[in-house]
Amino acid sequence: MAFVIHQDLCSGCHQCRTECPVGAITFRNAKYWINPDKCVSCGSCVKVCHNGCISDPEHPEPAPAPHEKIELTCDVCVVGAGGSGMVAAAKTADEGLAVILLEKNHEVGGSAWYAGGYRCHWSKLHEAAGAKDTRWEEYERFIEKVEGNVDKELLHRMFEANAEFVDWLVEEHRYLDDYDFSIGPRGGMFKAKFEWEGASKRIDKMIGPGEAGWYMTTHLRDDLLAKGGRILYKTSGKKLLMDPSGACVGILAEDGGGEVEIHAKSVVLATGAITRNRELMKKFQPLFYDDEGKEPVHIFTGSGCTGDGVTMCIEIGADIDYENRRVNMFGPMRHPYPCVSLNVCMNGSGVQFGSQGNLFRPSMGMTEVSPLVNDPKWYCWNVVDDNIAASAIENAMKEPPQSPGMDLPAFLKNWRAVLAEEEEAGAIVSAPTLEALCDKLGFDWATFSQAIADYNESTKKPVEPPPGMDPMFARPAPKPIEKGPFYALKLKLFHEDAVGGMTTNKNTSVLKNGVPVPGLYAAGDTTRGIMVPGEVGVQYIEGVFTCLTQAFNEGYIAGVEASKYTKG
Repeated sequence: MAFVIHQDLCSGCHQCRTECPVGAITFRNAKYWINPDKCVSCGSCVKVCHNGCISDPEHPEPAPAPHEKIELTCDVCVVGAGGSGMVAAAKTADEGLAVILLEKNHEVGGSAWYAGGYRCHWSKLHEAAGAKDTRWEEYERFIEKVEGNVDKELLHRMFEANAEFVDWLVEEHRYLDDYDFSIGPRGGMFKAKFEWEGASKRIDKMIGPGEAGWYMTTHLRDDLLAKGGRILYKTSGKKLLMDPSGACVGILAEDGGGEVEIHAKSVVLATGAITRNRELMKKFQPLFYDDEGKEPVHIFTGSGCTGDGVTMCIEIGADIDYENRRVNMFGPMRHPYPCVSLNVCMNGSGVQFGSQGNLFRPSMGMTEVSPLVNDPKWYCWNVVDDNIAASAIENAMKEPPQSPGMDLPAFLKNWRAVLAEEEEAGAIVSAPTLEALCDKLGFDWATFSQAIADYNESTKKPVEPPPGMDPMFARPAPKPIEKGPFYALKLKLFHEDAVGGMTTNKNTSVLKNGVPVPGLYAAGDTTRGIMVPGEVGVQYIEGVFTCLTQAFNEGYIAGVEASKYTKG
């Protein structure tokens, strides 16, 4: 019997597909699927699935042996081994403390496993290179942009930690062995100089592993273990242990065999986003799972992001902020498919039609909730011709890959075969003529043909980029739709993470009635942090502190403060 991918948990990271030796894994209904007629049950896909969502129905993994409650003791217990959790655990271990790290998955990384884009505003490397320290100008601009709706002390500490974290990586964790630093037009830049063994197989530069999040979590994991830290995999935090004074003194966890009670002097919650907890999501963004009869939002968030930290904090009465959060529903975009069809849709050419055949003009933008939610089916079609597709691929092959050793051009050369695969999955419709394409889509020909004609006429006019637009976001001039075959590519909503949850102070202490809970800290996506909702939260804050940057910075602060508290 063939292996099976559990669709609800698949993020579409492409790892299983690239490792399958017999080509049995393709897309089906926007998720990867194993063709039972081709699968040889070799298990290659299981070994590389970060989300742990592939199984062999005939040979299920043996259930762990039941055990009596296990009791353990440590100085600091960190819950969650994603970006913020790994940093917090490594920092506390550097302070000479006994650390236990809980991870509900079978390996470290969480959602950071897929992420890149860490931003560093200042460090000793910047100073040595003669760069100008603009952090506090950025700090003032940040406060103005969010209209003061931010914890100013936490924001200030975030800018400080942004520099301290990089200095720590360089001085304590050999960061420059694997990355080169330079000052460029966009500030300090770190470029990987190592070659990840799987880079040559990557078929999408927009999702890892192989980038900063993957590197940092695996690198710090090894350093943590070398210093005596302990990682308990497939172990979830269930309940915070509180003493009579209201201080957190440990956590009750659970592995497959039973309860694990960990007594600790301090606890750091770094359990990631709440995305996969439907009940919590109703409070943070009711629209997200209101998808009956619609194309569901594609979720890139890791399978373990079920809001455990928020749930445990709700149980002790901690302060949860349901307003200042970010729950993105980006789109319309060509995700989660490989970068072949993504490049076709991102080159600025083509006409978009809503699911009902109406002209749909909004392009992909960094809005928290895309205008695509106004479509009754939550998807639209981008219509292009063969020339547009071929030109988009040609341009994509000129772009340098993100990871050293990444061989995207070899994959892109087979673009017609990739589009055919996605068409078989129902995500692309093609036809030799525009009339035939319109008929396949079930649209009104008069509306369809007029929209194409108007678009073609518009391509004759010169297009000037908006004043001050960053050249890296500039697109080629749109091309007319003239030569068959013609393609309609489905664009949909996608979600990267849900940032929000506990209210913390500048030391990342979890607050209850506005007062820090002694011994309890939180970091990363599970906190409100410096987040505000709406376009400012997505466009501006993400431009200053990406989610990965916030995770690392808050994890570092939590590691510092938990260490201070534990040492007394």
